Amino acid sequence: MSFWGLNLITRQATIHSTFRHGTILTRNTIPIGFQDRGFFFGKRREPKCDLRHQSIVQEDGGRKAAWLKDGPLQHGWFDGALTTYTAIRRGPTVGGREMLGKRVMKDGKLEWEWISYEQAIEISDHVSQAIRKLGIETGEESKIGIYSKNRPEWVLSDMAIHNFSNVCVPLYDTITNDDMHYITNLCELKMMFVDLKKKKTKQLIRDKSYLPTLKYIIQFNKVSEETLEMARENDFQLWSFEDFVEMGKKEKPRQHIPPTPETLATISFTSGTTGRPKGVMLTHLNLCSSTMSCDEFDHSPNGGDRYLSYLPLAHIYERLCTLSNFSIGSRIGFFRGDPTLLLEDIQSLGPRSVATVPRVIDKIHKGVMKQVADKPLKKMILKAALAYKLYHYKMTGKATRDTWVDKYILHKIQMLLGPNIKQIIIGAAKSDISVLEFMRGAFGIEVLEGYGQTETSGPTTIQLVGDTRIGCVGPPMACALIKLVDVPDLGYYVNDNGGEILVKGYNVTSGYYKNPDATASSFTEDGYLKTGDIGRFTPEGSLQIIDRRKNVFKLPQGKFVAPDLTETIYTASRFVQQIYVHGELQKPWLVAVVVPDPDHLAGYAKLKHNIEGKTYEELCNIPELAEDVLRHFVQLTEGHNRPRYEGVYAVHLTPIAFTAQNGLTTPTLKNKRNTLAQFFKKEIEEMYKKIEASELKELAK
Repeated sequence: MSFWGLNLITRQATIHSTFRHGTILTRNTIPIGFQDRGFFFGKRREPKCDLRHQSIVQEDGGRKAAWLKDGPLQHGWFDGALTTYTAIRRGPTVGGREMLGKRVMKDGKLEWEWISYEQAIEISDHVSQAIRKLGIETGEESKIGIYSKNRPEWVLSDMAIHNFSNVCVPLYDTITNDDMHYITNLCELKMMFVDLKKKKTKQLIRDKSYLPTLKYIIQFNKVSEETLEMARENDFQLWSFEDFVEMGKKEKPRQHIPPTPETLATISFTSGTTGRPKGVMLTHLNLCSSTMSCDEFDHSPNGGDRYLSYLPLAHIYERLCTLSNFSIGSRIGFFRGDPTLLLEDIQSLGPRSVATVPRVIDKIHKGVMKQVADKPLKKMILKAALAYKLYHYKMTGKATRDTWVDKYILHKIQMLLGPNIKQIIIGAAKSDISVLEFMRGAFGIEVLEGYGQTETSGPTTIQLVGDTRIGCVGPPMACALIKLVDVPDLGYYVNDNGGEILVKGYNVTSGYYKNPDATASSFTEDGYLKTGDIGRFTPEGSLQIIDRRKNVFKLPQGKFVAPDLTETIYTASRFVQQIYVHGELQKPWLVAVVVPDPDHLAGYAKLKHNIEGKTYEELCNIPELAEDVLRHFVQLTEGHNRPRYEGVYAVHLTPIAFTAQNGLTTPTLKNKRNTLAQFFKKEIEEMYKKIEASELKELAK
């Protein structure tokens, strides 16, 4: 890249400085009302409504999607597809051919192996006929478990369960044994579909005394003679999935009893960040209503789009994404189960869209920036290219890979997500603003944030294509109303445009399974679900998430803090691989436990302190490095214009990663705050003692 070329990018990226709306570094550089001009970049994509008026206030204070106008809420994306049974069968009618795929080794090469929609429907029928042979009753009184990582058989089993209106109960692959026993017994599961990971089949058999209702186990992999004998000795009936399919083939076919929209489809258990998982009851109508979010998807009208499934299917977010893709005839490939190979699987499949969580895009961002960290010229060129692309995006509302900057500078970065990617949909947690800007600029794709919960069948808002602002999660979907209510104890009032987010609509659960107290406390008298999240609406009618009620507490000095929002700020640091920010009601300071990036920590230690030859564990125990991380956090707090009390006052570095396997995160990678507090109790106490000693020393001066 010549100096002239770099200079041209910079000049084109900053043309807008002549306008009165600020510089490229300003978050909402171009007001939405001006974004449809296009200027020399061409005409923007037409949004579904005026982006200056995205939601409409109703008589009860709730808001609905502006494009509904005076019409009622809608309950499905496609006419007639109001159950998962009909939604999946819609796929082949709109061009869907291959449905489920996995990468297998053939002749020394990894290749995608596919099951067509017709084959999937046939296999699921055989499985459901085999279930009937065992005497399991039809209808929603019979619950059947799926305890496995994502794979084609997971979906086939789910389809089979719904053929006769049974209820699917998915269990996270990383669930604790105690929670697995609790869910199995609560739902009185007689049958469980499992994979071989963590030797689940043998574990279930060994735990027979804790699982009195469980009788039948179908293992997705082949069954060894040893395991088969172990099952017989403990009065379990065990089959491989292949043998179970063959058993169903031999049965005289019974006519399906398809579910109605009101039939219970699944009991989806929350990931348990604050205690026992709660079973959220979701009907087929609930699930299909949430596919309204697909309205913002970029998809082919003739089917055949590709989607990679890697987030846990036991989580409603991934479940909703796969159902939405099936309904438009997409082919879904399953990643190989190794997070380190995720990008390779994405590149091989070439999906059109990817659903992800903030932690994944943060890793991509840090990986790219690491490549240019010690190359000043490349870093300057990348920064200028991003500025140009972000300005292009804000001026047109169009994500593109067609500029000369894409061709000559950003192409290699863009191929990390394959050649066909058009959109990334982000959910599950709040994203860092700088990372979102990077993804939009560097990859030239739509990056849409959504908001929802298990209780709302997944998304209840999604950012509109064309809305180029960052930090908004969009207006309500067409199936739901959203209302804010006062939270006086936290200082949020509707009159000041802030409050707890309430949701009502076709996508909202009727309650928690066998838990009437939790159900009663989760709804208002007029039928709104209490989400526990704090939000506000922008002047354009788009929702912003600003706090989490359950994670907000008052410090002794009377100030309110939200530790998870502080974590979001610090995640941008190259020091940070994972972070847990801790606070206590009796302590006026926040502290942090940090899992540092090993490569960056080692490089920094060598550069700044001339420390070499130390292991990762040894580096984490060097006080000077922890102090440097703390100083960097203080700078980040100031850089984000946050008050000092919202920042941390001490840092502990640990080589112990937070994982679902060691119980420190949920399967969707959210921190288990209570568990982390107990796990690092000693280290947290030591940090507070250090702060208090420092305070006393200052007072003594």
